[in-house]
Amino acid sequence: MPYFALHISIWVPLLSPFYYIFGSYTLLLFQNLALIFAGIGIVKLAQSQAISEKLIPWILAQFYLGFSIYAALAFDYHDNVIGACFVPWLWYYFQKDKPLPSLFCFLAILISKENLAIFAAFISIAMFVYSFRLNQKWKLISLGLFVFAITWFLFMGMYLMPSLNTEQKFEQLNRYSYLGSSISEIVIYIIKHPMYMLELFYKSHIQPDELEIVKQEFLFVLLLSGGIFLLLKPMYLWMALPILMQKLWNKELAFWGMSYHYQIELAPLVSMAIIAYLSMVKRPLFKSILVAITCLLTGLTSYLFMQDRKADYSVQRENIVSKEHYQAPFQLKEVHAKLKVIDPKAAVCAQSNIMPHVANREKLYHFPFIEDATVLLVLQPQLNSYPLAPEHAVLFIDSIRNSGYWQEDSLAFPLRVFTKK
Repeated sequence: MPYFALHISIWVPLLSPFYYIFGSYTLLLFQNLALIFAGIGIVKLAQSQAISEKLIPWILAQFYLGFSIYAALAFDYHDNVIGACFVPWLWYYFQKDKPLPSLFCFLAILISKENLAIFAAFISIAMFVYSFRLNQKWKLISLGLFVFAITWFLFMGMYLMPSLNTEQKFEQLNRYSYLGSSISEIVIYIIKHPMYMLELFYKSHIQPDELEIVKQEFLFVLLLSGGIFLLLKPMYLWMALPILMQKLWNKELAFWGMSYHYQIELAPLVSMAIIAYLSMVKRPLFKSILVAITCLLTGLTSYLFMQDRKADYSVQRENIVSKEHYQAPFQLKEVHAKLKVIDPKAAVCAQSNIMPHVANREKLYHFPFIEDATVLLVLQPQLNSYPLAPEHAVLFIDSIRNSGYWQEDSLAFPLRVFTKK
C-alpha cells in the first residue's frame, strides 16, 4: 500500500533531498541533529525558569542518559523522535509569549506522525490551563490549536489514510481492536470502562498473562529515570498521558516494554517536569542534591537495564558498554564488497537492514515481497525476518532455495544472494 496509508509521516519526504548529499545515513544524521536540537531547547527552557547555570548541565545529562533515547537510537530512524524534539521548544516559545515560533513547533509535531496529533491536542489543553498565568490571547490560541490537532487526526485517520489503504481502513486501529473497530467505538469503550482502562496501564488485556511484567518493568524504569517528577508536576503527566495510553493499551507486546522508540516523547517531558519542579524549590542545596541524584539514578538505571531486561532485547544493538556492541557478528568488508557488485539496474528484494546499502534504484522491494525482483538479498542465520515470524522467514527462504528457479551465492557468508535463473 502507499506510504501514507500506514503513517502520515511527512518528515521523510521533506528530508529525502538530502539523500543526494549524505546517502543512506541521511535520516539517522537528522535524527541525531534533532536530539541535539532538543537538548538546546531544554537548556533554553531551564534558563527561562531561572535555573542555576551550575544545575543545567546536570539536567541536560539526565535527558541524554535516559533509556528512551538509547532505545530509540538502537532501533532505527523514526519520525516520532523528530516530533518529540520540538516539544521543549514549543513549551519554551509558549512561555515566552511567541505565537509564531510556537505554531511552527506545533506543526512540526503534527507532521511527524498521525498519532502525535493526539499528543499535540493534550499539550494544547495544558497550554490552555497554563495560559491563565499569561494572557487572554493564549486561551484562544491554545483552544484553536486543540481543534486543529483533533481535526488533523480525524481527517487523517478517518478519511485520508483509509482512502489510500487497499482495504479502506485505518490500519493502526488494529492494535486496539479489543476496544472497538472504529475511533468512535474505542472512545466510547474507554469512557464506559474507566477502571478497566486504568488497570491496562500495568496489566495485559489477556488474563492470565505472565508477559504483563514487561509493562510493569517499563513503568518502574520510567519512575527511576525521572518519571517521578511527572507525578509531582501533574500538568506534564497530563501531556504524557496519550503516549502512555497508546503504548500500554496496545495489544502488541512490542509496544509495552522499554525497548524501541515507543516512549521517546516522554524523554523531553521528564526533563521539562524536572525544570518546572526545580523552579519551585527555594533551597539551593536541596536543588543541587535533588538534580544530582536524579541524574545519577537515571544513568545507573539505563546501564543496569542495558545488561538485561524482560522486554525484547539485543546486547549487540543496545548495550553500548559491551564489547559485542562494537563488533559485527560477521566479516563486514566481504558483505559490503558483495553488495557493491549488485547490478544497479536490477530489481532487488532485500531484508530491511540490507535495503539502505542497495537503495537508489528504480525497483527495491521489502523482504519477503519479491514481486518482479531478479535478486533476493538476506542475511542468514542473522535473519531480520520482519514482517514474518523468524520460523516462517526460514521456511520462505528454504522454498526459494528448493524451487529450482534461483541460483544461490553464499561466498560472502552470512549474506545470501539469490539470483533468478
